[in-house]
Amino acid sequence: MNKHRSSFQWIDLAPRSGAFLKVLAASLLALVLSACGGGSGGGAASVGAAAGPAGSVTGVAALTSATALTMNITGVTINSPPVVDFTVTNESGVGMAGLAATDLQFNVAKLTPGSNGDPGTWQNYINTAAGGAVQGSQERSAAGFAFGTLVGRGDGRYSYTFATDIRNAACPAPCTDADGRALDLSYQPGLTHRFTIQQGNSAYPRSSGIYDFVPNGGPGNKRDIVLTSTCNQCHVEVAMPGTTRIDTRLCVTCHNPGSWIAGTPGTPLDFKVMIHKIHYNNNGAALPSVIAGTPYKVGGIDYSRVVFPQDVRNCTKCHDGTAGAANASAQGDNWKTLPNMGACGSCHDNVYFGASPDPAKPYQTKAHTGGVMTDSSACALCHAAGKFTDAKDIVVAHSFPARLKAATAKFKYNIISATPTAAGSKPVITFSVTDPTNGDKPYDLKADAAFTATANGTSRLAVSIGWNTADFGNSGSVQNYGQPVSIDALASSAAGTAAGTYTVTSPVAIPAAQTGTLRVTIDGHPAGDVTTDGTFTDRLRVTSAFKDYAITGAVTARRLVIDIAKCNVCHGVLSLHGNNRTDEPGVCAVCHNPNATDAARRPATAGVLTGGVDGKLEESIDFKTMVHAIHAGQKSNGGTREKGITIYGFGGSLNDFSKVVFPGLLKDCAICHAGTSYQLTGTWAAPTANGILANTISTGTSASDPSDNLRITPIAAVCSSCHDTAVAKTHIQDAFNGGKFAVTQAVIDAAAPENCSFCHGPGKAFDVQVMHGVK
Repeated sequence: MNKHRSSFQWIDLAPRSGAFLKVLAASLLALVLSACGGGSGGGAASVGAAAGPAGSVTGVAALTSATALTMNITGVTINSPPVVDFTVTNESGVGMAGLAATDLQFNVAKLTPGSNGDPGTWQNYINTAAGGAVQGSQERSAAGFAFGTLVGRGDGRYSYTFATDIRNAACPAPCTDADGRALDLSYQPGLTHRFTIQQGNSAYPRSSGIYDFVPNGGPGNKRDIVLTSTCNQCHVEVAMPGTTRIDTRLCVTCHNPGSWIAGTPGTPLDFKVMIHKIHYNNNGAALPSVIAGTPYKVGGIDYSRVVFPQDVRNCTKCHDGTAGAANASAQGDNWKTLPNMGACGSCHDNVYFGASPDPAKPYQTKAHTGGVMTDSSACALCHAAGKFTDAKDIVVAHSFPARLKAATAKFKYNIISATPTAAGSKPVITFSVTDPTNGDKPYDLKADAAFTATANGTSRLAVSIGWNTADFGNSGSVQNYGQPVSIDALASSAAGTAAGTYTVTSPVAIPAAQTGTLRVTIDGHPAGDVTTDGTFTDRLRVTSAFKDYAITGAVTARRLVIDIAKCNVCHGVLSLHGNNRTDEPGVCAVCHNPNATDAARRPATAGVLTGGVDGKLEESIDFKTMVHAIHAGQKSNGGTREKGITIYGFGGSLNDFSKVVFPGLLKDCAICHAGTSYQLTGTWAAPTANGILANTISTGTSASDPSDNLRITPIAAVCSSCHDTAVAKTHIQDAFNGGKFAVTQAVIDAAAPENCSFCHGPGKAFDVQVMHGVK
């Protein structure tokens, strides 16, 4: 008999209040799992630890009142079928009685050591045959599944006796992995074993119990690749659609090489393959198999359009073995040291390792340059870190994001002065670009390669002027009243009064009637030689900069709405428009304002708009509506938007955001907003009275005066960017609420203000914070 008890355990706690989750503010996202063989996200409990208590709880409370559940596996006995002892407590440590068999699911797997260059893998003992394939399973109280005996002691302590005797587990036909290799379900007490409990009833807060130990007390082995908390930096609570599995350590007990979907060819469900394939796509990159017309589907869901919102080569975003890293895990650097065919082939799926391509995989068009490989035993000879200095080294091949970041860190934009800034004047802006890594040494924009490589837009630098900071509209700018005055700083800069400074003069005067505060911005990208030394062809995503100057009165800063650090938890670096506008919402807002639409980019005949693919003549590109609508592209995860948004960009590019999948909890405003800027308070208690402009939905006839634009009132514009149903629109336009659609700004200014804060303001009956579940 093998018996192990310990007071130490791994717990995944997913606190929820009602139906709403709290954002786990770790600090960076996690999407792609281990490039070197799946992920466990956890670790082994203290193997061979002294016997601990059988588990104790304090008091008993009603299960239905819990806002969080903690499952603590306190011991496992393996005699015939395993017996697991565990406790269930609420957020206060009080025992939870009343969990039924239908609430719980159980699994057990062993960690098999790696061989022939492959890393160690989990193999679950509980499996099922599915249409000619083998898939990992669990014990649960449902038709078609085995279930053992659950005993509750009435005080939050439970025991479960498995129906499966893991010392003699059945292996369903065909008992192979997707490549035809035989599965080994034999009981090996010298290996690390993982027991898991899943709280499978969504009526209660979701939780998991995870327990690792070696039955015979030996040293065992570990597999700790990616942390659940790392995934949750973007996902908030990572889970496959329709499941209550919220811990990667639980997921890998089924999602390992022994699980697959039958077909020609079979679809692997191994984590290292599945997660890479799901997250591979981003702007400019896609799986070769997807490009060739073979989407990656699991459970009927096509993941081909899932977008990883940063460079897919940023492996350390998800798994990193560097001590002290935000997402550090014990084996987080396996991707550097254990390259293997399974992990590498999950993304590079156009490569075939055999003597010829697999006829069932027409997308296999490239022979492995190192020759025929029958296993992964030789992969590290060429591809492990430090073996070569060229792209064969896996770290070199995937280091572009880090090298680009290092090159970009050498540049900083500085706005030194703007004068005069009174109405009717043409401001002269003095600026510089310096190297903060070298004592802020200024660059010579006329001679340095970073700024002279201008062919095909490789290097660009522009200064813009917009007004006013109460709410940018740039009215009267003549060029395009929705847009600021933009000056090509590289083409028009002249030597300034001090070494390393340059000046540009606005070709357009500030409108004579303009008041308030002017904003000066710098954006663009120097050229870098990251890809090839000495060849300046890489666009460096330097953070844009701005500075405010008074036109009349004192300088008044624009409201702070978005926290860019929160954006970059998922995006890494938020850089758009050809890497010109980077990591500064205060610059973006100058163009993406209530007067601006994409009309200038939409199809037109003889200057008359003819309509886009979405049936609209134009779409607002104001940040407060566009960003909401983009991230609410798909209705899942709490979304209520019925129709996606399509934006026409530079060169008439078509950007359909209707399929955007937001990975977190969409309704949680705090994921993106700074502080309580989402609340209807302060400026937003009465936005029109506080200078916030209504959003243009139809531009008028004047090229310089937006007064005949048709608009939506500010609060109505924000709320309807997600809540776009007919019912929501009717509610917004209720006489008491005061929202208006398709009227001029003059009509809005003359009407009673929007009264939304009466019900939706802080502390009110339908407080935005409460309705959106923001903590």
